[in-house]
Formats: sequence, C-alpha cells, structure tokens
Amino acid sequence: MCRPISNEALHILRYLSRASMTIQQLSEYRKYMPIQAPVDTNSVDVNREMQLLQRWGLIKWVRQPGGFERIYHITEVGRRFLKDCIFIESINLFEEYHGFASSLTMLDVLEKDQRSQFIKKRRGLVYKIIGKIKKSQSVLGKKEKARQLFLQYHLHRLQGELRWLEDIIGSQGA
Repeated sequence: MCRPISNEALHILRYLSRASMTIQQLSEYRKYMPIQAPVDTNSVDVNREMQLLQRWGLIKWVRQPGGFERIYHITEVGRRFLKDCIFIESINLFEEYHGFASSLTMLDVLEKDQRSQFIKKRRGLVYKIIGKIKKSQSVLGKKEKARQLFLQYHLHRLQGELRWLEDIIGSQGA
C-alpha cells in the first residue's frame, strides 16, 4: 500500500494514539512492531521517523516541568491521518481476504451475466470508497499535506480503476 510515511511511522502513530511516550518508550515498543525484517531498537531510527511525523504536524512534544525528556503525543491532524490510513488499509485487507486480484484474472472465464454482475458490484464498492475519500478531503485543513497526499493518491487510483472497469464493459460487452 502506498503511504507518504513508512509502516514504522504508522505504527508509531498508532502507539501514540493510545498514550503519550518518550523516544525511549517508543524504542521499546518498536521491538514488538510487526515488521518483516528483524528490528534493531535503535532510538536514532525512531528519532528520524519522529522528525518526519513532526514536520507533517502529525505529532508534537512537550516537556514535563523540570524534566529533560520530550514526551510525544499525536495531534488532531495525526488522528485524522491515522483514521484515513486505517480506512484504506482495511479496504486493502478486505480485498485481499476476498481474493479480488484472483477474481480479476477470471473475468475472461466468467459468463457475460456473471462478469456484468461482478463489475457492477465492484463499481458500487469503488464509488462508496471514493465518496468516503471525498468526504475526508472536504474537511482537510491547510496544514494537512501528508493526509492530502495520501487521500489524493488513493482517489486517483480508484478513479483509474473505475475507468478500467468502464473499458472492460465497453470492450467485452459485459
């Protein structure tokens, strides 16, 4: 899935959506992140991701009075971004679970009625998703560049899929 941030940064956002933490605490949680490769719990790597999240306004930090450590928390912009990421990710998992990609390879084998029914269902789902993305776009703040990029990418991807489905209908007479 395409995101303007890494999986690691997305996991950091998820952790911060539950509780405010220091970099050391995030480094400890990072040990348990579901990343494919083995993870070195180096706080420098976490710090790099944190700087990116701060630049996009997704997280902020504060210091306790008299303390030296920064305590990071997710911003409202970060919560909205995370909500959009989870929505798109859930759609991708749903499609993966239902074998959407394998269904596409079988379009040529399906009878005309079945092909037409499949395409109509898919178009309906894509239109619903586009509607939700446009609704999220309508409330974007001026400083939500990462969220804007993320939503725009998926909107274009889905609009391309709609054009592709229309081409199939036109060329195969579905």
